[in-house]
Amino acid sequence: MSIALSNKARVNNIIHKSLNFTIMANLILASKREVKSGSQMWHVYSFSENTKSDEFFFAQPIKALRYAFLLRKRSGAIIPKAIYTKLMADVSASKAQAEPSAAQESASEAEQAAEPSALAKAYESMKAKHPDAILLYRSGDFYESFGEDAKAVSEVLGITLTRTSRKDITAQMTGFPHHALDSYLPKLVRAGKRVAICDEPSAPQESAPKKKATRKSAKKESK
Repeated sequence: MSIALSNKARVNNIIHKSLNFTIMANLILASKREVKSGSQMWHVYSFSENTKSDEFFFAQPIKALRYAFLLRKRSGAIIPKAIYTKLMADVSASKAQAEPSAAQESASEAEQAAEPSALAKAYESMKAKHPDAILLYRSGDFYESFGEDAKAVSEVLGITLTRTSRKDITAQMTGFPHHALDSYLPKLVRAGKRVAICDEPSAPQESAPKKKATRKSAKKESK
């Protein structure tokens, strides 16, 4: 009876060792390594039967963790707790470092949004030079007017008056295709309006391009 029990115990021990070997032979391993550039990267790979496979390097720990989960789902292998804990700690540290940078970027974007754009600066500058004239400002393929000028253009030409909040310009606006200038300009002049035309040969950039303004005085037609 004791011999039978002894044999059963040996069999159980062999089974346990076999199970342990199976578990140890199917792992997903990850470690930080220094690459040729001198930076530290996470090296993630599958380990089975003393063979590495599916090896990749990741600069970001969150990507290394996601890849480890992908390998686990694909092969059913195990991520050792120590490696998972180390990866999670690195992910948390990386997030903590990124938060101040994100806050600084948001503050910088808010400051830039508060500053007048190149388009707004150019429009306001040109309007200040011709306060008593309707300003037709070339923006891309259109001539545009804002505020009171837009109202006057809309009334004379019978075109739609809309509202814009493009960057820092929030006002009523109207506009027409640049090729219609020869048709619409005489109508404004005949209506007794003084018109200043600002041609913009290229799209607005941070460094405002040179503007060329021409001014036409209204001539009332004799009845």
